[in-house]
Amino acid sequence: MIRTISHQLIKWYSKKNYEQFSESLKNPKKAQIAVLSNLTGISDYKDFKNHFPVTTYTDWKESVEKRRAEKPQEHFVPTSGSTHAIKWIPYTKKFKDELWKASGAWIHDLYLRFPDIAKGTHYWSLSWIPEDLRKEHRSNDLDFFGGLEKYLLEQTMTVDESVAELPTLKESMRENAVSLIEKDVTLISVWSPTFLLELLDLVIADKYFFADRILDFRKKEALKYADKVSPELCKILFPKLALISAWATSSSEYYAQKVKHLFPHIPFEAKGLWATEGVVTIPFQGKFPLAVNSHFYEFEDVETKEIHPGWALKKGMKVTPLLTTGSLFFRYRLNDLLLVNDFFDQTPCLTFLGRIGETDLVGEKISSDLAQKLLSNITNKYEISPLSLLAVEGHKPHYRLLVDGLGKLERLDEISGFLEKELLGHFHYKLARELGQLGHVQVEMKEDAYQAYVKYREKMIALKGNIKVEPLVRTRDD
Repeated sequence: MIRTISHQLIKWYSKKNYEQFSESLKNPKKAQIAVLSNLTGISDYKDFKNHFPVTTYTDWKESVEKRRAEKPQEHFVPTSGSTHAIKWIPYTKKFKDELWKASGAWIHDLYLRFPDIAKGTHYWSLSWIPEDLRKEHRSNDLDFFGGLEKYLLEQTMTVDESVAELPTLKESMRENAVSLIEKDVTLISVWSPTFLLELLDLVIADKYFFADRILDFRKKEALKYADKVSPELCKILFPKLALISAWATSSSEYYAQKVKHLFPHIPFEAKGLWATEGVVTIPFQGKFPLAVNSHFYEFEDVETKEIHPGWALKKGMKVTPLLTTGSLFFRYRLNDLLLVNDFFDQTPCLTFLGRIGETDLVGEKISSDLAQKLLSNITNKYEISPLSLLAVEGHKPHYRLLVDGLGKLERLDEISGFLEKELLGHFHYKLARELGQLGHVQVEMKEDAYQAYVKYREKMIALKGNIKVEPLVRTRDD
């Protein structure tokens, strides 16, 4: 009863966000100028542009670390990127309000388009913390919200917040899987589809443990006799599931298709672009419009290098976003490549093409600069000739170092261990490894590594003449 009432209240409470967003889509310039004025006190875009420079985390790092030291009670969320192993993003009240403007509009839209999600629990998996940060940083997805919305969402959650406070990631993952199967989950929302696939593989790998924890006889028996994750098993384990939401573009497309194969009877909705530093687009009525009521947005055209406000974008542009937000970051650059592919009323819709200078198989954010540094370190330490670091799609995505020449094969494990240790110094790679989304890094030594490199590249691009050796590239296993 409480859950049913909570769903009704969430739908009612988020209706205002939905209506305001729908209205703002008709005049994005008006909406964006209002946001700009609220954040900066400036209502003229040219004045704002002339007054504030474009920034990266480096420009804010000192002030953020000082604030963390002086106000440890405030909410900071860790992430990583090409320049820092860990970046701490201030989640101020104003910033959380901005996020709710976007998430409230999206959630209300979900209730309208997929009404069956109101008949059970919702599984939201947004923030996971690596093992070594679990003691100093509390991870609770509800902390992304504040006030009444946090309380109402808590009543509909599939997993109790105490699960995030278990001593190890393995225990948390197990309890997440138990709750998903035991409770009447109707909505599964995860950032990467690989996370859901890993949870399902975990259940099969230890099926007798999960069968013992589950009360439902049909589910218990289905698990005991299952030898793999299948559409038939998923239908039995999640009989009330009404919607799956996950990344589905760029490198996530392959894994999103695997999820769709396992749940052919369940609607699948791709996510918009939602970074730790802010939201850019949300799914809304089947499109992905700019979240014009949240932050103030600018975009740099990757071809001309000109910077435009969000309302001035044209279809076909390839752009990277700059965010001015209530987290106190102004004109903050995200390393995301987006394509303006449509419009919703007068507001541009964008699709995620990939990370600029990075690979991002499951959200690990490994940069070309980092890869080049690793290649140089390995060359100096082991006196070998590494050609490239490959981000390999497959059943278990992983990174693979391609080395030129024939060397002592017994040293490959040593090199692999060194490379893994270096990569684990980066927040999102470490998290992806601990969650089981990525396999251990591999080392492959070939007498003619360049020809092997060409074959790997041909799996991803068609024209052989366009292939050049890069320190970091994406490929796939056959």
